[in-house]
Amino acid sequence: MLVVHFNIGAQSKMTRKQYIDKYKDIAIENMRNHKVPASITLAQGVLESENGRSYLATEGYNHFGIKCHKGWQGKSVTH
Repeated sequence: MLVVHFNIGAQSKMTRKQYIDKYKDIAIENMRNHKVPASITLAQGVLESENGRSYLATEGYNHFGIKCHKGWQGKSVTH
């Protein structure tokens, strides 16, 4: 299972380069463990989270646009 937890908190004005610099090591480690290219993980995170600035990224720590479905029992953010 690929687990990537990005927490940027108040850094809502992060540029694309800052985002990549901040999360590249996590993406590389996940690439080693799960064989998903770090470039793909970072590109998807940049795209889905607007460089970590989107509401889902800042409030829900969700950089990939992952959705909850019926029956989900865990924490969630409504958007």
